[in-house]
Parts: sequence; C-alpha cells; structure tokens
Amino acid sequence: MSETIQVPQPSSSADEVYSAKDVIMWRNKPMSVGVLTTVTLLWVVMEIYGYNFITVASWIAIFLFSSLFAWANIYRIIYKEEPSMSAIGISEGTATEMARWVTETSEDATRWVFKVGAQSEWYVFAATVAGLWLLSVIGNSSDLLTLAFIGTMAGMIVPVFWVKYDYKIREHGKRLQMHSKRLYSMIDEKVLQKLRTKVNVPRKEVKEKKAE
Repeated sequence: MSETIQVPQPSSSADEVYSAKDVIMWRNKPMSVGVLTTVTLLWVVMEIYGYNFITVASWIAIFLFSSLFAWANIYRIIYKEEPSMSAIGISEGTATEMARWVTETSEDATRWVFKVGAQSEWYVFAATVAGLWLLSVIGNSSDLLTLAFIGTMAGMIVPVFWVKYDYKIREHGKRLQMHSKRLYSMIDEKVLQKLRTKVNVPRKEVKEKKAE
C-alpha cells in the first residue's frame, strides 16, 4: 500500500501576519509595548550610560545564544530528543506582506515628494520647507540616535491620536486653509497687483517709444 505524504502548507491568514501598521496603531499591544521598551532601553544604555553600538549588540547576541543554549539542553532533558527547527521560519504570507509594505511605502513617499514639490498649494510647500528647516536645527543640537528615538516614539504615538481626533484635526486644517487663502488673496490684492501694475506700466511706455 502506498502511503500518502501530506506536506504542511504555510499559513497566510491575516491574523498571523503582523504588519508594521498593526504595531504603530497598537492593534497588537504586546508587540507595540515590546518595540517601545526595546527602543527606550537601547537609548538609555547608549545615550545616558555611554555604551557604543558594538558593545550593546554583543550583549544582546550573548543573551540570545545563552538563552537558546539553555532552552535546547532543557528540551533534551525533558523530551529525550533533539529540538526541532521546523517551526522556525518566515511564512509566505509574512514575506508577501513585508514586500507589499515596502513597495507601498516607497511609492507613497515618492508621490508625496512630487505632490509637495510640484502640485500642492504654496502654504503646503512653505510648511514642508519650514519643517525640514526645523529638523535641521534640531539635528545640529542632537545626534542621530536621539533623533531616531524621538522619531520612533512620535511614530508610535502620533498616529493613534490622529485616528482618535481625525475629525477635529481635519476641521482645524480646513479652517487654517481658508484663512491662508484669504490672507494670500488680501496680499495679492493690496501688494502683488500694485507691483504688477507698476512693473507693467514702464514696459508699455518702452514699447510705445519703440513703436514711435
């Protein structure tokens, strides 16, 4: 009799695929807390206590290898067999989700850069330039590690507040946009149009003289 061999298929259900969006939006709270705790501990150890990256990475590697060595020996004593590595790996669904997230993030970033630089209103461009200038000022008074720590903390906190108070933020944004348009219209009417008139009048006189 021939035996049928069943090959286990990797599970790709949505519940088992943890994307970065789930971590940022606190849908997977244990992983979100773990990310914040890890980042905070790394910043404290490297920034406050002054340890460099290689030292911290070596300590983490030593801890991982020691934990794995202890677990493997305890497993052999209890189950009288070698530990299996069949459950270790990245499923096809997780790899697809990660690739999709990287692609979407790259495309969104490219579209945002083009939109701000070529298609948005002047106040969007001005706000972007002001934000980048502020970031450069902060960078002069801080290091990359602290900026990465602040960016991670902001990335874990700001989206949650944005989703919670999305309506109020959009409402204030529309009001600010209306005030900005009114201010631009007033400046255009009282200042820019007069400048255009003063510039165009001498040009007309020069053209008339040339025609004579």
